[in-house]
Amino acid sequence: MNRFLMREDDAVADSRPGKIEGLPGWYFVLVGLLVASNDLSLQFSDRYHWVVFLPLVLVAVHLTLWFTLLSRRRKYLRAIWRSKQALALVAVLFALRLGLQFGLSKLTDSAAPLHSYTHLILGLVMLVVTTAGAWFDQWLILRVVNRRA
Repeated sequence: MNRFLMREDDAVADSRPGKIEGLPGWYFVLVGLLVASNDLSLQFSDRYHWVVFLPLVLVAVHLTLWFTLLSRRRKYLRAIWRSKQALALVAVLFALRLGLQFGLSKLTDSAAPLHSYTHLILGLVMLVVTTAGAWFDQWLILRVVNRRA
């Protein structure tokens, strides 16, 4: 049976006892999109006026998922986001964002065509780094936790 067609109860029942299942991969892409949405909306807001609402739509999607599909895993999510690795990930993302913004502003001042794509580059880099970092953080935590189980 396809894993996407299985209910969450069936997926947990098929796994070995005591093993904690991680969040699906699409959730981390959604988190990356949420982080990148501000830059993407700034990049395209002059051409497409509806893109201004992208960050608000993604926040609404996250809240809906938080209270519906992810309600059983809420305690694991809280534990993951309170971990030292997650706090380090947030600090690294913040420093990366500042460094990229500073570096791109210096670079784009000298190269005029790049100036118009600054927010797009920032958004794409933040999307990739956030998605990979959050997935790796979960993988690392679940690897340790499931080894003990």
